[in-house]
Amino acid sequence: MYKLSSFSEKVKLSLVNSKILFPEAEFFGFFVGRGESFEYHNEKLIKIKATSMNSLKRLYKITKIFYPEKIEYKSYNDKRLDLGSTGIVYLNKELIEKSLKDFCFSFEKDKFPPFLKKDPLIFGSFLKGLFLSCGSISVKNSYHMEFNLQKINKSFLNDIAKTFRDLVGVKANLLIKDEKAKIYIKAREDILNILELLGAKEAVSELYKLIGVRNIRGNVTRTVNLISANAEKTVKSSLKQINDILTIDKTIGLESLPDDLKQVAFYRLNNREASLSTIAEALGIKKSTLYHKFNKISKIANSLDSAGEND
Repeated sequence: MYKLSSFSEKVKLSLVNSKILFPEAEFFGFFVGRGESFEYHNEKLIKIKATSMNSLKRLYKITKIFYPEKIEYKSYNDKRLDLGSTGIVYLNKELIEKSLKDFCFSFEKDKFPPFLKKDPLIFGSFLKGLFLSCGSISVKNSYHMEFNLQKINKSFLNDIAKTFRDLVGVKANLLIKDEKAKIYIKAREDILNILELLGAKEAVSELYKLIGVRNIRGNVTRTVNLISANAEKTVKSSLKQINDILTIDKTIGLESLPDDLKQVAFYRLNNREASLSTIAEALGIKKSTLYHKFNKISKIANSLDSAGEND
């Protein structure tokens, strides 16, 4: 069984080494996940945090494709969250906006760019950066994929959820609390579709195997439960039939029964664990006929019980 962190890291490692299709869209995903704008000594800057050295290397690599200046970054150990080595990339905001002006990205996170809504592959590149910066997957007890975001306009978040639905047919739920927000996906088919869109081929293959194992286990469990329920029902039915027969035997005697009912009563007493099907086959009658005869015996026993109570 996978733990949340181990499977998430496996997916992220797969994405870090995947092909770069649309670096600008992926960069914006990183920014939306863990980026912010700020001013330092009258210089407008953008900083993006990476939660692992692998993510930091990926961020650096895709940024170098379209950013002409030297990229400043620093690495550190996050002991508080036990993340190991992490890092931050610093960029000049004016230069990055100039480099990405054709894509109409807003680094104020107030409007989701139309560029990302046109093509599933472009949206997938955005999601790749978003997942590497703030995503996780749990497959421990159920299937759950989520993106944990901070300080983002509500309409921006609704637009992302809407793009999930309209562009790739995936139901994405949105939860907003205080200054934090979460976009999450729970349907396993939707999660598989997103992983395939991201290009996490190894994770997709392993998740398919895990789903297959769980389906087999589920079918076995249902079968065992059904068998147990049927067995319990058979035992209860048998005990009721035997009690009815013993009641008749103690009051008026089994010899007083009609021959067909007497035959059924004696066979049941001598074969207390036999199923209705076994008895019916042994007596050469239909199961429905046997069931009807036991009902007659039960009515006789009930009438005797009632008579005894009145006395």
